[in-house]
Amino acid sequence: MPEKDKKIHFIGIKGVGMTALAIFAKEKGYEVTGSDVEETFVTDKILEKAGMTVLNFDPENLREKPDLVVVSAAYGKDNPEVNISRKKHLDLKYYSEALAMFSNESQVIATSGIHGKTTTTAIISYLLMKANLDPSFVIGSGEIPNLEMPGHFGKGDYFVLEADEYRKSPDDKNSKFFDLSPKIEIITSIEMDHPDVFSSEEKVYEVFYKFACRIPRSGFIVLCLDYPKARKLLRSLADRNFETYGFALGTDWQIVNFKDDEDLTSFSLKNQNQISGPYRLKIPGRANALNATAAIITVLKLGVEEKLIKKYLFNFSGVKRRFEEIGKTDKLTIIDDYAHHPRSIALTLEAARQKFPETKIWCIFQPHTYSRTKELLGDFAKSFWAADRVIITEIYASAREKEATISGEDLALAIRKNQRQVKFIKSWPKIIQELKDNLTSSTVILTMGAGDIYKLAENILESFQNEN
Repeated sequence: MPEKDKKIHFIGIKGVGMTALAIFAKEKGYEVTGSDVEETFVTDKILEKAGMTVLNFDPENLREKPDLVVVSAAYGKDNPEVNISRKKHLDLKYYSEALAMFSNESQVIATSGIHGKTTTTAIISYLLMKANLDPSFVIGSGEIPNLEMPGHFGKGDYFVLEADEYRKSPDDKNSKFFDLSPKIEIITSIEMDHPDVFSSEEKVYEVFYKFACRIPRSGFIVLCLDYPKARKLLRSLADRNFETYGFALGTDWQIVNFKDDEDLTSFSLKNQNQISGPYRLKIPGRANALNATAAIITVLKLGVEEKLIKKYLFNFSGVKRRFEEIGKTDKLTIIDDYAHHPRSIALTLEAARQKFPETKIWCIFQPHTYSRTKELLGDFAKSFWAADRVIITEIYASAREKEATISGEDLALAIRKNQRQVKFIKSWPKIIQELKDNLTSSTVILTMGAGDIYKLAENILESFQNEN
């Protein structure tokens, strides 16, 4: 049966990866339907742009028996549509399984790591598009200005996607990326995260080691050596082809001549005593220099010319919720970022300090999940040094965590040991009032977190605009 005669239903379609995969499937020719909760998501606008109506969860949505049901990793047997799909013995696949099914006929370029997956995947996809290689891609972002959609069915050989180490479903703790069969892997970082699944950094390392072992000997792994566990991985896999990179000495591709200021980020790459570059970026910070370097190495290995890379890399304007400027008023610049891990927070605030050296920086951070906040509390406490003032909201709890084991106030108390200008404020209206009572000069407001904190950024902008 040709794709145009097949129907796919997506349960949890508003998730960023699910949205991108649904768009890919629609471009490929499938009839796509999807359901989710009524809550506003960052993907709402892109789903509307793609012409997709989102239904509320209801077993009736499966009455006409689609050919395939794709389920977000967030939902298990408690979801009414998952339940009825199983009762009807429908072809049901979790997101990672469906992504593997769609990508297995292509040469898969899989970006993994604790940080930087989305931006790196987006840059690779963008550069391959500009090189007229028309890759397929599935990118976990609500919006990517340089690409029309976060998902695309391309006619080329490559399929660029994010490879996630998190668990496959509420009922299956195997990592999602074990379903994939990549030809090329990018590993941007290996360190402790997701303590609800991994009990230690060594357990995180073990899944990345197993993932690296999936690469055929004809493929290659682009590995950031700025992490101790990445260096351990390199030592442990002598029979795989690696291209290593980072700021650290001893990499195949060392970032040199790094410069980050108000106007742009620039750097060069040293490879076998040859210097390439400089490469220029509109998106700030050391983290984005690392993301761009992984992308540069990957596309160079695929035959894309350095001249083309330099030209279009500077045109890349980032992805939604990654140092995204929400808006400005006379006194405020409001930026929103997805950073929710201690290292990401520190790097994002460092980038903000470089970009706005003479401006006060207020960070409003929404912690994400009790388990991460509790496990990494000591690291979180040291991550906000580049901010002048810090506001901590209550923790954005995950549906997978049933009990509050720590609070946002606990985190604020821990941060206070290193940064005295920190407050815990639970109420969003009170946060906005705190800003109005205390902002006296030009200020950057940086909202951060993996929950719904981006909505607060929009509320702050609206509130201050209404005052003018």
